[in-house]
Amino acid sequence: MGAAGKKIVSFNIGDIVIETEYIKPPDRMSWIGVVVYIEKDCFELFSYLGQYEDLLGIYWFQSGTIEDLPASVIEILQKAT
Repeated sequence: MGAAGKKIVSFNIGDIVIETEYIKPPDRMSWIGVVVYIEKDCFELFSYLGQYEDLLGIYWFQSGTIEDLPASVIEILQKAT
């Protein structure tokens, strides 16, 4: 467990993910995407994941675009096998 009692999640390329309420505009549903790349320990900041946080490249199915986001604003729907 990380700070604030949040479970620490390890992302992998191919994981199916969803954006959290932190970044979702209020006028639409949360987007679903797939992790296409990861930059380990890209961010040095305080978050529930610890002192360092990974950058995730997410391909969003709804928009057809890739977006770089910190891991703390993404949740896993299905782990890659």
